[in-house]
Amino acid sequence: MKITVLGLGNLLLRDEGVGVHVLKDLENHLPEDVEILDGGTIGLPLLTYLSDTTHLLIIDAVKAKASPGTVMVFGQEELMRGPPVRFSVHDISITDLVSLLKFKYDRLKDVRLIGVVPERTGAGTELSESVKRACVEVKEMVKGIIAEWRSEVK
Repeated sequence: MKITVLGLGNLLLRDEGVGVHVLKDLENHLPEDVEILDGGTIGLPLLTYLSDTTHLLIIDAVKAKASPGTVMVFGQEELMRGPPVRFSVHDISITDLVSLLKFKYDRLKDVRLIGVVPERTGAGTELSESVKRACVEVKEMVKGIIAEWRSEVK
């Protein structure tokens, strides 16, 4: 089993960088065998870094009809169905990334996305207050999902 936590987002566009901000906060608070990957806005080259991942947890901003700071969790089936929310503004969609990983490497057993609805995505490096509050919840969710995956192996 290889668990990877992937943070996505652009740190220069305020709340759009939420995935990377959460990842930085989690760096020293996850088990050593969990890989932490700052995906930024890389896109397609992520395939190489994720080639041996069996359990992928993605953190990103999502566009949805919900209040700013709302945290949403999507399982693999929901991710593959696509809208009603937009999962990513990066050069490759999360749905495409997961599809390519499954097709090319066929190792993924579970994929989940924790998304946060942004409040502000204009130029700037600070998260809005609503998204900062959501980050606390997201970090706990990440730890819970990792614990769940690890318990399945025992």
